[in-house]
Amino acid sequence: MSSSASKNVIVSFGPFEANLATQELQKFGTRLRLPNQSFQVLALLLEHPGQLVTRDELRRKLWPTITFVEYDQGLNAAVNRLRDALGDSAEKPRYIETLPRRGYRFLATVEVVSKDLEEDRATSSNLPAPSLATPGTIATPPPATEMLPAHPSTKVGFNEGRRTTFWIFSAVILISVVSFTGVVLWLRKNSKEPDFSSVRVYPFTSLPGQEISPTFSPDGSQVAFAWSSNLEQGFDLYVKAIGSERTIKLTDRPAHWISAAWSPDGTEIAFARWAPDASGIFLIPALGGPERKLADADFWYEPFMQVSWSPDSKSLAFWSIRKGGSHIYVMSLDDLHSQVIDPGLRCWDIASPAFSPDGKKLVFVCSSSVAVYGIYELPLPAGPPQLLKSVMGYFRGLAWSADGTRIVFSNDSGDAGSLWQVDHNSRLVKLPFGEEGSNPSISSTGNRLAYVRGSKTVNIWRLDLNSREPQNTATKLIYSTRIQRVPQYSSDGKKIVFESDRSGTHEIWLVDADGSNLIQLTSFNGPQTGSPSWCSDGHRIAFDSRASGSSAIYIEDASERLPRQLKTNVSNLALPTWSEDCQWLFASDGHENLYRIPAQGGQATRISNKGSWFSVVKSGRVLFNINENNKIAIRSQSLTGGGEESLKGMPLLNAAESWTATNRGIYFTSSSSTPATINFYDFAKRIVRRLCTLPQSPTQGGGLSVSPDGRWLLYTQSHDSQSDIMLATHFR
Repeated sequence: MSSSASKNVIVSFGPFEANLATQELQKFGTRLRLPNQSFQVLALLLEHPGQLVTRDELRRKLWPTITFVEYDQGLNAAVNRLRDALGDSAEKPRYIETLPRRGYRFLATVEVVSKDLEEDRATSSNLPAPSLATPGTIATPPPATEMLPAHPSTKVGFNEGRRTTFWIFSAVILISVVSFTGVVLWLRKNSKEPDFSSVRVYPFTSLPGQEISPTFSPDGSQVAFAWSSNLEQGFDLYVKAIGSERTIKLTDRPAHWISAAWSPDGTEIAFARWAPDASGIFLIPALGGPERKLADADFWYEPFMQVSWSPDSKSLAFWSIRKGGSHIYVMSLDDLHSQVIDPGLRCWDIASPAFSPDGKKLVFVCSSSVAVYGIYELPLPAGPPQLLKSVMGYFRGLAWSADGTRIVFSNDSGDAGSLWQVDHNSRLVKLPFGEEGSNPSISSTGNRLAYVRGSKTVNIWRLDLNSREPQNTATKLIYSTRIQRVPQYSSDGKKIVFESDRSGTHEIWLVDADGSNLIQLTSFNGPQTGSPSWCSDGHRIAFDSRASGSSAIYIEDASERLPRQLKTNVSNLALPTWSEDCQWLFASDGHENLYRIPAQGGQATRISNKGSWFSVVKSGRVLFNINENNKIAIRSQSLTGGGEESLKGMPLLNAAESWTATNRGIYFTSSSSTPATINFYDFAKRIVRRLCTLPQSPTQGGGLSVSPDGRWLLYTQSHDSQSDIMLATHFR
């Protein structure tokens, strides 16, 4: 492939596509006239979406060697022509925001829709990030392109006259028309572009509460699913025939979550159950009867709980965090022996296994950080894994197409979820239906696809810890119709920073301590920016974002609102925490390695030889979590050196619990107790006491924060979660 082809990148935003190699800008497929310098401005902005591109950077890009130029006037003219082409304005920008006397920032969501396939293959041995620094939801490599040689030129002598020239010209035109017609007919005949024109979507269930985890019977006539009319009561497993409103209840042991799979022979349904006292892999007759536990299993994230049957109904693939890590297993139903499947990848979590329809491949998800994962295909019984797609966003489930040529999956990049499909050549297509979609399931016969369409609201609540009964003081403090999570008080207790997708993508927001004066601090426009942490100076905020194409730490002064990326030797960093003097930041690399990094950037140093991914610094010590017997243990280590210490009397936590620390002790949730509780571990007394009960379980991973004076505690709680099973017919 030529060097020019290898650098070919097409970037999409709104109705526009920009080819960075040919410097062409199109709108709805129509090429727009744009001067070279204006396109160079656009290209530089697209390489740094949501970030400040300074006027000096643009000057060096446009005039790298010339010194005698009226830079300001020339740059202003280039930007104005670019805005004219985009139909944008400086007063109400949709694409290009002016930051007075500083530079410009690109506002729209950016997506790579084409890049060189050789680049993608070169990095497929590990989980790569998309190659362009973009917060677009999914970076997409194109199919391989072959460069065709030009036809040899034919010289015609002048004295042969115009007649010869005319006939040659006519022949060329005729051949071209015939060739073009043949190519069009061939493409139509052999086109593999998906056709969704005949797909019809309608609700399969419309029950009160939440319906999740659909799975088809082998003949495609029935769907098993989990239903909870009240989240506090939990989910049970049900079966419903297509075309009937009668539901049959199969289980009677409510769970936090259930993920089911119907056996290929139609006789049984396997399911993963997440419950405080009964988590594991289970089997139940499809017509009803006693359930049977096949294996113990522990979980921390619902979409990873996928169960899959081998085509011969003799084996089950499932995910669990048992044995000190996240693993996928294949269990023989003859002797119930489980074998760990190790594809040799470095994954934060390896989960969601699914057998191909012919049983020759196993697809799975390998996450490398928060909201960064890859979809892999593994040949069976042995072979190297192939990366099908690297994705940024929250994974929400996957399924094989009936013919085994494609994977349909759900990804939430801040839009509440959408459905995509990827084939073996890594070609990606967004389905024209599936808004707010998750948990896809495809029937082996009947051309049907089921998925969950749901909405979820998560709000930040506040408790008064000085009250005799704090639970009676619970107040919804920061709320919207979307998600707000991971709140944190400033050092003076006057401000709260938090993460929310209320703008359509996950961004960092700021409010006063009473919930007023809302300010949006970041505008990366997706797919995931979060985990804010205050510096004790009350101005700087550290957070993680995937705006550069992989997870990285950014620092922003709340008064300036200009994020800058922390430069260090370790990549894929997330979940930052400040030291008390703001000289250091602590962050995870997505592989359970916790690092200490200078706040101004520089060499990162690993602080523990045990897997850890979250920390809090108090009283000159860093408190961090480690995995211990499928639970979370909290350890302590001095910032000046020395070994790590366990905290006597501090209980092990479930992976889904939230915790934070003050100079006095550790606050943590206990969702497994009934009702859920907020607890406090006292550093001095080394005892735990219950602070209060909660009327509803706090949101998994939603975060906790305590005001500096110890009076107020912030936590998150779901509200008005509703979902239905949707059925798409004529899906091929």
